[in-house]
Amino acid sequence: MKGITLTLLILLFLPFCANAAIEITTDHRPLTFAVMQLGEEKELSGLGAYHNLISCSSTNGNTWYLKISVLQPLTAGQEAIPLENFRWQMAWTNGTGTVTNPYQFKGFSLFPDTVYISGPNEATGSAVDFQFKYQLKIPEAQVSGVYSTTVRFTLTEIL
Repeated sequence: MKGITLTLLILLFLPFCANAAIEITTDHRPLTFAVMQLGEEKELSGLGAYHNLISCSSTNGNTWYLKISVLQPLTAGQEAIPLENFRWQMAWTNGTGTVTNPYQFKGFSLFPDTVYISGPNEATGSAVDFQFKYQLKIPEAQVSGVYSTTVRFTLTEIL
């Protein structure tokens, strides 16, 4: 019986600006799909409807953007799982801005995908929360191994 073990790391990226009051936080819940079989599909939503929580806030009065990407495909040595097999979904937000991929799974990209654009009243310091879940399908012919990547959340704003 062949199995694939996956471990992922969440990385937060926030460009630094000396007087900026912009912040992103996470609950630091690791994305671990554990051992999976060839052809198996699994969803991570360990807290019921979601797997982890990201919070964003800004006091600058400007529109801000939450983005998501991976640093590389899921890899084990020279082997990789296609990006379209590893997917994310924003399951819920308390925000009033624009959800760019409304509550559907979307394949990860190496380039930051915009998840959310803040609304007009979301730059006053109050946190906007986002719940995410993840899905992975192992290809039938995937080589067994311990696959990993880093998920990056980026918070940017127009100054």
